[in-house]
Amino acid sequence: MATAAPQPAAIPVGVLKTFGEYGPMYEVLGPAPRGPKGEMVAIRVFHSGEELDYPLADVLEDPDKL
Repeated sequence: MATAAPQPAAIPVGVLKTFGEYGPMYEVLGPAPRGPKGEMVAIRVFHSGEELDYPLADVLEDPDKL
């Protein structure tokens, strides 16, 4: 019986998150080129307006901003 390959984690596009429990808020914009830390996503930091690439694994661990 063949096993299915693991599916990549879904990128939560449009979701507002914070860097850790008390960090600045950012918005997830979409996929970015793969980097040395694996899958990356583009984000926009609200306070500065800066857009940068951030590891998907970290995005998935950061809390949602409600």
